[in-house]
Amino acid sequence: MKRHAYLVLALAAVAAVSGCQTFSGAPRIVQAAITPPELKPGDSALISVEVKDRHRLVDAVQGVVKEEPRITFKLRDDGEQKDAKANDGVWSLWVDVPLTAPPGDFMLEFTAYRKDGTPVPIRDKQGHVIPLTATLPLVIRYAAPQ
Repeated sequence: MKRHAYLVLALAAVAAVSGCQTFSGAPRIVQAAITPPELKPGDSALISVEVKDRHRLVDAVQGVVKEEPRITFKLRDDGEQKDAKANDGVWSLWVDVPLTAPPGDFMLEFTAYRKDGTPVPIRDKQGHVIPLTATLPLVIRYAAPQ
């Protein structure tokens, strides 16, 4: 029995040291939204990504338009510029759709980063280590002629 207890303790220590993210304390993105969900050139929208992060591993959340990787977004959780409350885990950004934006369906991908600038690692359901990300659809339509 004593040997079994040592084995369990050893396995727990190895999991803790190796950065295992399978415990309930692993950071996770619980919601990502853009309001309003459909935009036209010249519109403004609020992008928000809610992160649950008990151990405060997430230092930044950045987004990219997957179809146009040069367009990036750095969200805020400092209570400034439309971010409702500092350090509440809701990362936000107010954006204006350029008048020259093409219509279409796009995907925004958001990645959580640590203080050292590397993506926050988590484990997927298969046990692979992947970056903490979320994907959000973005729709841009031209106004219908009247």
